[in-house]
Amino acid sequence: MEDGKNEIFEETKISETGAEQPSESDRELLIFGEGDGRLTKERGVKYTKPRIGYFIIAGLVGAIVGVALTLFLVSRVIGGSLSKLTIIKDMGDYDSSVISELLQRIDATHFGETPTSKELIDKAAHALVDGMGDPYASYFTVKEYEDYTASFNGNYYGIGVLIQNPDGTGALIRRVYEGSFAEQAGLKKGDVIIAVGGKDVTNVSGDELVSLIVGDEGSSVEITFLRDGKKMTAEVTRGAVYIKRVDYFVLENNIGYLYLSSFSGNAEEEFKAALEDFKARGIRNIVIDLRDNPGGSLYTVVNICDMLLPKCTVCTMQGKSTPDAEYFNSDESMYDFNFVVLVNEYSASASEIFAGAMQDNGRAKIIGVKTYGKGVVQTTYKLDSDHGWLKLTTDAYYTPNGTNLGGTGITPDVIVELPEELKYVDIYTLYTEYLDQDTQLQAAIAELTK
Repeated sequence: MEDGKNEIFEETKISETGAEQPSESDRELLIFGEGDGRLTKERGVKYTKPRIGYFIIAGLVGAIVGVALTLFLVSRVIGGSLSKLTIIKDMGDYDSSVISELLQRIDATHFGETPTSKELIDKAAHALVDGMGDPYASYFTVKEYEDYTASFNGNYYGIGVLIQNPDGTGALIRRVYEGSFAEQAGLKKGDVIIAVGGKDVTNVSGDELVSLIVGDEGSSVEITFLRDGKKMTAEVTRGAVYIKRVDYFVLENNIGYLYLSSFSGNAEEEFKAALEDFKARGIRNIVIDLRDNPGGSLYTVVNICDMLLPKCTVCTMQGKSTPDAEYFNSDESMYDFNFVVLVNEYSASASEIFAGAMQDNGRAKIIGVKTYGKGVVQTTYKLDSDHGWLKLTTDAYYTPNGTNLGGTGITPDVIVELPEELKYVDIYTLYTEYLDQDTQLQAAIAELTK
């Protein structure tokens, strides 16, 4: 992927579905929501983290998102020390010779073990971006960016299980991913992990459990677990695990159910394959579940919308580098399914673009509770001389009716709450174990069978 550009859509190409795609020279636009954050003109960002009840055991978990100011950091390192550092801010020069002097003094006079200039600059870059007070701000070293893009594309280093937070019994495995190392080692859904590498994990934190299980690719870890009350062990190899973005199956009444966990990785291809399978089976009615979907790539959600919309506007985008609104449109061809869309308070960003496009264009009813409300887009830029990557909030997006969802979200056409006891259950567990008690999904089925 190439560095971001100010002239972001100077070159475009049309996909087979007709939606505009960026050329290789254009920037990648990421739209992830996380937690209960807000970007507001008056108060900046307010942010609290989302519920955490389940963990994908892989080296990389979760979505990292955005930035709200534009800062360019230009630096040059010669002979292991910094010779020049300039920060360009608000179109004016700021003398940051203090940084140069600090590095030179440290290099020349510090007694004891001293980090390299590169390590110190990396720390300074992280602190600079973190100091903006924007939870969407991200500076990545080259290695951090490689790890981030691996997770964004669905590639994780781990063993491939979804587990519940540990309690006094252990950590319940909610899901073993198909083709994963955990599956190959014989772990199954319903097993309860009680020890990792011989260490008792009952009542440890989720983060501690993750740190015990993940490790270098090709290494192995001993997992001790309970199955039907019997204590068992398995030696599980750690390695790359691909997490699918789409799960789908057929409900009663010949209704198709499709859960899309994020608009990233191979989501577009997996989504289209599911629609093709439904079409081949003669299914006409579909539930598209976007609950807990935090977002993904702008181009991915536009292309997926294009599969289900006639010729119309999907969304618009406007920012400092794009003062004239950019329109993302669908073409005339589409899959002619009758469908509804499920959302909740953790459906964010790209999920809200999807729901807004369907709602504003009168294509589908939205069911559930009000979505998260994130109306901004992030752009990833490669810094000069392999100094890393910077992710900035650069644009706002709008639904076809011109609504920016920041702080407001999508209000469903049919508002349905989950039972209190199910509000902290992950979506996979909802549709595999609590389908009949899932009031939101049942409302969607009822809407399709009127």
